[in-house]
Amino acid sequence: MESLKFKWNIPNVLSLVRLALLPIFAVLYLKSDGQDALLYWALGVLVFSGLTDLLDGVIARRFNQITEIGKLLDPLADKLTQVAVLVCLAIRYHDLIPLMVICLVKELLQLIGGWLLLSRRDIIRGSKWFGKVSTFTFYAVMLAIVMWKDMPSMVFWVLVSLVAATMLFSFFNYMSIYFKLRRSVPESKTQSAAQAEERT
Repeated sequence: MESLKFKWNIPNVLSLVRLALLPIFAVLYLKSDGQDALLYWALGVLVFSGLTDLLDGVIARRFNQITEIGKLLDPLADKLTQVAVLVCLAIRYHDLIPLMVICLVKELLQLIGGWLLLSRRDIIRGSKWFGKVSTFTFYAVMLAIVMWKDMPSMVFWVLVSLVAATMLFSFFNYMSIYFKLRRSVPESKTQSAAQAEERT
């Protein structure tokens, strides 16, 4: 699709930067066991990633640099960052494994739903407010878990439950939008549009 060609602008580059930061964070964090310097570097990478996430949306809206490919790259970078961070933390904090499973299932189902809509020639939707709330809560709690090494068990479970709740809230809202879009674009129309494109 012509609209999905990559366009070089600041928001899209920032999304690529977030993707490039994932292996750097993983290596630094997994090698930081007992080494505070590496842990601080890993945290710095994660904070920088979060700032780029904030900036790319602000810049895209402020300077009218919203693109169809950007609507894909931004949430993709968010999803992969959350999965990578949770996998890394679950290796060290086994109590996070249930949250990691919730995150993996949620992102996989949303990925399948997005692909189905795209295959039907539907318009690409950007991230919604509840997705951003979920992302912010995730970053804040994961940073707290990493930095507060002696966090009381009750506080830990309250924070993890908060992340799980915002993830599920975001997921059900996105699924609601998905099913509304599926009903509003009948399959026969999308097939006719595809056949018309092939004939032209």
